[in-house]
Amino acid sequence: MAVLAALGVQAFLYFADYWFFSTSRRSPVLFGLLTLAVLWNPVRNLYNWWIYVWASHPRDLLPPGGPEPAPGERVADVLTTAMPGEPFAMFETTLEAISRLDHLGTAYLLDGGWDPDLHALCERLGVVHVDCRSVPGAKAGKVNHCLREHSRAEFVLIIDPDHIPRPDFLARSLAWFDDQGIGFVQVVQAYYNLRENWVAWGAAEQTFGFYGTTQMGLNGLGIPTAIGANCTFRREALDSIGGHAEHLAEDALTSMRLHAQGWKSVYLPWRGSEGLVPTDLGTFWKQQLKWATGMTYLMFAEVPRLFARFSPVARLHYLAASTYYLGGVAQMLHLLLPILCLFFQVYAIEVPLSGFLVHLAPYVVVSTIMHGIAQRWYTHREEMGIPWRSMLLEKATWHVNFLGFVYGAIGRKVPYLPTPKEGSDKPIPGWVAPHWVVIVLSVLAILWVPLTYHRIDDGTILMMAFAGLNAILLLPAAWLGVRGWFRGEPKLPEEVVA
Repeated sequence: MAVLAALGVQAFLYFADYWFFSTSRRSPVLFGLLTLAVLWNPVRNLYNWWIYVWASHPRDLLPPGGPEPAPGERVADVLTTAMPGEPFAMFETTLEAISRLDHLGTAYLLDGGWDPDLHALCERLGVVHVDCRSVPGAKAGKVNHCLREHSRAEFVLIIDPDHIPRPDFLARSLAWFDDQGIGFVQVVQAYYNLRENWVAWGAAEQTFGFYGTTQMGLNGLGIPTAIGANCTFRREALDSIGGHAEHLAEDALTSMRLHAQGWKSVYLPWRGSEGLVPTDLGTFWKQQLKWATGMTYLMFAEVPRLFARFSPVARLHYLAASTYYLGGVAQMLHLLLPILCLFFQVYAIEVPLSGFLVHLAPYVVVSTIMHGIAQRWYTHREEMGIPWRSMLLEKATWHVNFLGFVYGAIGRKVPYLPTPKEGSDKPIPGWVAPHWVVIVLSVLAILWVPLTYHRIDDGTILMMAFAGLNAILLLPAAWLGVRGWFRGEPKLPEEVVA
């Protein structure tokens, strides 16, 4: 992996040399903006490859003494939350699974609506039903309320109500806490509904690399990240930072504070639970807006405050993680600059399309091979393959990433709402209107060239290629957002799901 990463760096430098020194730049401002748009993802991949180099294979990640269950006397309390409107059947399944956990201390349902049916369910299953109607701070506020007023266990599993844990979840996780410096143990976040449609597949695909190679690499560096959906914490660690962080990006901020406090963490590449992934674009984009806003806010407010207390590796990681949604700016520029250049006959760069592709090709080849090799750290065979759905979904999320970056930068409040657990097939014209605007303008800009240009040069051809590719990649999501108007049954056909 290290050799391949080094080849990838060479391939990137080969393309960068061509981009910066073998081309004619017409407008320095436009060239700078286009450079951000074109090089953002390759530069991010250089960091990802460095993380991959540190990845440890799962067989090398056994707890002290081997993969034996936790000692019999070690137990953990389990905390999950409920909000009004969430499906009752989901809680039946999850709470029954929680009640069957080995090494279970006390299970708590932190109810923000005090549902009498949930109260009866908790009584039947031996789960403590906690009234959280007046507790502020969204999910983390309820967790901290329970830790202050109810739970006294040395370890706590915080799990989302859609996640169904395996009976040995705690046995496998608690085994790692023999090291008194371990603050939390994170497992894979997997999904049992990812085959429902291509949105669900795409949303799940976006996580495969993170829960595979990235978290494994961070584990090798000693700083895997906590995910609020299914993470087991040492109570002392949470107490040392004043409890679970109450924030839009609560799990990321909790990880930052724990690592800044000197706690270590472990990533266990094992599917200890399976939950739900968004199955419609509206739900997915609302979730992404929350994350984009929260992570960008951390970049401006929390990372600078904690930076001096981070280890050198943690400084690099959290700086890279918190700037992830700056990619929304790069995505927007990549969509709008070709339109601007073509309509107004302004030029950012003069480079033949063939030269661009030839010099980019080595990087693409190495990146593809790297992705294929990295899949050996994935936790299930269904995660393997080319993540084409994820790439389409990422392209389609440009407006959400950009808006979240702006909201986080200016400190605009975005309400913390639980992700809906049931998808919707209703048209979402407001969400996809920007896509249709870009598609139409891109096509018109391409048609504008032969109608008005006296000469079509290399820079124009490159911008036409960019505009055409953008329109094609945005079209699936744009159509999905409005197709409910044109058909009676908006479910995806089985051949698309396959």
